[in-house]
Amino acid sequence: MEKWAAQELQYADLGDTRRKKRLISIVENLASQPSTSVPQASGNLAAA
Repeated sequence: MEKWAAQELQYADLGDTRRKKRLISIVENLASQPSTSVPQASGNLAAA
């Protein structure tokens, strides 16, 4: 997990830590490939 994404989303209350980890992962993936869709940036539809 990259620190910047975790810091930006540290106060996100999604009711479950797994949701927050998933959100951070999606944000990191999109930031690394901003011109792609969420599934493309995540590598596959299941990871999106």
